[in-house]
Amino acid sequence: MSSIEVGCFGATYLRISRDKGENEDTLQNHREIMTEFCRQNGYTYEMYEEIVSGGKYELEERPQLQQLLQNIEKYKAIFTVSLDRLARNGVISQQIKQVCIDHEIKIITPSQTFDLCNSLEDRVLYDVSSMFAVMEYEMIGRRNKYNRMQRARRGEYVSGKPAFGYRRNGTTSKLEIYEPEAEVVRYIFKLHSEGLGKQKIADILNSEGYKTQRQRSFQPSTVKAIINNPVYKGCLVLHDRKYTKENGEHTFKVVDTIITDDAHPAIIAPDEWEQAKRERAERGAKAAAQREKATVKTGTTMLKDLLYCGICGGKLFVTKYLIKPCEYLLPDSGEKCGNHGMRLILLEEEVLCKLQAHRERLWQGLLHIQQQDALHLLPGFRKHREHTEQQMEEVQQLQSELEELAGTGIFGDEEIGVQANRLLRMEHALQEMKEKVLQQIQKLESSGVEEMEGILDMLDQFPNQTPEDQNQTLKQFIRRIDYKRRLPEEIKALSANNRERLKSPFSYTIEYW
Repeated sequence: MSSIEVGCFGATYLRISRDKGENEDTLQNHREIMTEFCRQNGYTYEMYEEIVSGGKYELEERPQLQQLLQNIEKYKAIFTVSLDRLARNGVISQQIKQVCIDHEIKIITPSQTFDLCNSLEDRVLYDVSSMFAVMEYEMIGRRNKYNRMQRARRGEYVSGKPAFGYRRNGTTSKLEIYEPEAEVVRYIFKLHSEGLGKQKIADILNSEGYKTQRQRSFQPSTVKAIINNPVYKGCLVLHDRKYTKENGEHTFKVVDTIITDDAHPAIIAPDEWEQAKRERAERGAKAAAQREKATVKTGTTMLKDLLYCGICGGKLFVTKYLIKPCEYLLPDSGEKCGNHGMRLILLEEEVLCKLQAHRERLWQGLLHIQQQDALHLLPGFRKHREHTEQQMEEVQQLQSELEELAGTGIFGDEEIGVQANRLLRMEHALQEMKEKVLQQIQKLESSGVEEMEGILDMLDQFPNQTPEDQNQTLKQFIRRIDYKRRLPEEIKALSANNRERLKSPFSYTIEYW
């Protein structure tokens, strides 16, 4: 039990996870357990509670835990039901550990006290317990994933909200046709078979008063998604995705796909759906050929594939000289977006000015980093490395002392063997921890500076590049550019080349990676 004084003021942290099927009853049970535990031991406390997965990778995703750590100087201890309630992620576990060591804070559960600042054994036990919590979290995730995949093979729907035209039967977990929406789906495929494109189909649906599941107007992208979805031929598709980082961006990558035919009643006959698929492919090939010809004629611009509508969020079409008006529909009213286009060169000139300012900020930031002592940039990880190395030295010293004791004959071989195995496990755990910390230090020391230097090099070469190369360069560090231009009615009535219309203002924002 705890060795801290009666009346100690600490922080009680409670967390449940919806992912594990926990609810408010679980949170209330934990609250009662910790309230009674603190009362029996004479502890006073502030309560922190949140409903969030313990496997979150960023502390910012755990606002209550983050607040607790920011207020840590107020407390003598952290009270919690069990260690896995603090974190099921190794990075956050080590952040908590380091904060407790730096501020001499104990972690106290009803079954055990962890004195991380003064006890090597407690530090190693904390690390081992944290690793087991991570392993358990990953095992739960794998079990849930395999369960979902097996249910999908049986034809059960396990992918969230059903597609337009279907509802999920709560008893069988399978999809059933919802006729009011299914009629719209059949109508969409009928219009498509008549040769109409997604934009025209959306216009017809909206003019006739049809709405999506969320009671919004149909967008061309919604029509396309319906036509492409194999669910309407009775096929169930489940993608197993892995959260990964590629090209500096976090994304979900498909690693496996479960396809179950005849999983539920079809709204569109399979042969009719396959015919629509072939027609889509033919139209797509024809459109691609036309776009290829247009590219030869107009050329690739500096801002190709980077411009988005600042009103509705749709992607804007850009020619060699013009930003075309946005043709998307507003989801609430079904009316055209109304974001007006203009000469492309005007926006390109503005972007070039912004890039120069961005270059200056990067340069100043790089100078600032280079002028600072690296210890001020990575205090936590480097101090953690020092603590780990110190712990390894202590374990090695204990191993030497154990060898000396073995030679005296005071203790039996069995007892010596148990202690030797215990120290060996501690040594392996510390070595693994040190390697992880070193990896983090190397990553933090190099990635930020190298990235800034790379962007600066690209910006230095930018003025001498072709528009095609400039476009590829910008895509390395710009995610998107949101453009907005609203014209008053009296300005819209003027010709496109009217000086007053040309001077009508516009706005834009650049989102960097």
